[in-house]
Amino acid sequence: MKPEGATPAEQRAFIDGEAERILAKLAEEEPDSTRELAAAEGHAVFRYTSGKMPLILGGLGAGSGYGVAVDDDQRTYMKIQKLNWGWGMGVKENAVVFIFDDAEVFEKFRRGKWDSGAAAEATVKADELGGGIGASATQKEGFKAYELSESGLSYGITYRTRRFSPTSSLNR
Repeated sequence: MKPEGATPAEQRAFIDGEAERILAKLAEEEPDSTRELAAAEGHAVFRYTSGKMPLILGGLGAGSGYGVAVDDDQRTYMKIQKLNWGWGMGVKENAVVFIFDDAEVFEKFRRGKWDSGAAAEATVKADELGGGIGASATQKEGFKAYELSESGLSYGITYRTRRFSPTSSLNR
């Protein structure tokens, strides 16, 4: 999944618009997130697509997307790449919002970060109809992450690895 736009400026504007839309959706679904964002050292918003195919001993999946990390007025445009293995299948679009309460953890994230862990999910959603089931908020040292289902049909229990890294073409 790549941001819309023919030029870097158009792609940055598209990512910023998507981030605002996702933050508004988060505020609607998790009202406490507005207070958390106001007190944060920084935050990052990503939108990504992922899919998983069933295999004999489990399923293998991958995904990609884009986002932006923000503190005060500085914006770092980033990409996300995801690999997962486990039971299940499907294709879905998700959004994830990271809210950082530790400036050092945020800076390490902005420079590029690997994240891994187990996840269970079920999503049946098209436009505003349907919903997702899964861990909607994860608290780790230095940040909190909110996962939001955008659309798709997917189910499974997986071990995932995600890589978040700056996008050089958008950060010039």
